[in-house]
Amino acid sequence: MALPKIAIVGRPNVGKSSLFNLLAKKRKAVIAPVPGVTIDRVEEEITWEGKMAVIIDTGGMGLEESHLGPEIQRQAQRAVEEADICIFMVDVRDGVHPLDKEIHTLLKRSGKPYLVAVNKVDSSRWEEEATAFYELGEENLYPISVLQKKGIHDLMESLFSQLEGRDEAPPQKDGAIPLAIVGRPNVGKSSLLNRLLGEERVVVSETPGTTRDAIEVTLTYKGKKFILIDTAGLRRKARVDSPLEAYSITRTVKSIQKAHICLLLIDAQEGPTTQDQKIAGLIEREKKVCLIAISKADLLTHQDQKRLEALLRVKFHFLPPFEPVYTSALTGEGITQILDEVASLNRKFTAQITTSNLNKALEKAMARYAPTVEGKRLKIYYGTQASSGAPHFLLFTNMPQKVPPTFKRYLEKVLAENLGLEGVPIKLTFKPRR
Repeated sequence: MALPKIAIVGRPNVGKSSLFNLLAKKRKAVIAPVPGVTIDRVEEEITWEGKMAVIIDTGGMGLEESHLGPEIQRQAQRAVEEADICIFMVDVRDGVHPLDKEIHTLLKRSGKPYLVAVNKVDSSRWEEEATAFYELGEENLYPISVLQKKGIHDLMESLFSQLEGRDEAPPQKDGAIPLAIVGRPNVGKSSLLNRLLGEERVVVSETPGTTRDAIEVTLTYKGKKFILIDTAGLRRKARVDSPLEAYSITRTVKSIQKAHICLLLIDAQEGPTTQDQKIAGLIEREKKVCLIAISKADLLTHQDQKRLEALLRVKFHFLPPFEPVYTSALTGEGITQILDEVASLNRKFTAQITTSNLNKALEKAMARYAPTVEGKRLKIYYGTQASSGAPHFLLFTNMPQKVPPTFKRYLEKVLAENLGLEGVPIKLTFKPRR
């Protein structure tokens, strides 16, 4: 298997070649305080804590005034296309440069994963200045100092962590929606999948645990593509009695991580169990959408449904507000409703909220309720969206370390209501005002 490739990109003189030499443990790339010294891209195999990769140093992007500019641009663009992941380097001393924004846009359009490394953060003063790069809308920044070898370990650890999961990335060609069907063994996951597909694609058996691995199939409904992931049932640890079953549980967890929406199937007659709660808790921790579906609903009366819903609200109180879907693989009840609901939730899960709409919603929330912490009124100055899937917002405040958990939950609820994000998890990160 070919080694993964890591491309270091950025505008001239931000420290790309210095980082390359540090990781390659040799002075292969030329370093000089003159922009544009690196013309050709340079490649080198590296080993980081036992993990191997090929690292690529590229010329500084944005040297259009030089006759070598277009060729450097092409080399850097080619490196990005070939890379499995990129390190986007910026210089904290220069702040957010217009060229940084252009390169950032190029990286986002490429669809390649990347990490933002803010170089030359040599002191606490520059650590504060590094927060300016949240303007790019990124969730995580990696403040580093190549000269002092600071922050390199965190950067590389995160980078290799992403590389390890690259083969597990959800196949989302043509905007396909990854949907994982999860639940305890023998609640009807494979039967539901077969009903969704309209054919016998998965073995169905009354013996718990027939599905040993995650099975992925593609379905098109109303012009939308869905990637349906059928998973082995999650059991309590005390009942995991074979290496094969332990492997199945690992695959189920990875399936949840790959999905946008997780359809948690609950047995109509047994109702929600402690194990169902644990599965829902895992989905919530992974910040995925949890859609509750009741299997074998044809066995329930109207009164049964009302009692079951009351119990669901109690058992899954930690989830965003939800409406369960009642299904029956036998009669076909609720099958199209599941796909309609998944498509609707996915739109919210991947929504891009404008800064103006977010701040209007924040103003409404703060006008209704603003807590006092240690005698001071907590203020939210402004917010911006860092990422989608699940929607993640950066909120700049006067007391980022002292935001009460109850107020955080209040904000999540009000933002969901005002931004049309009901039913999907919202992530809030509080930052000091720049």
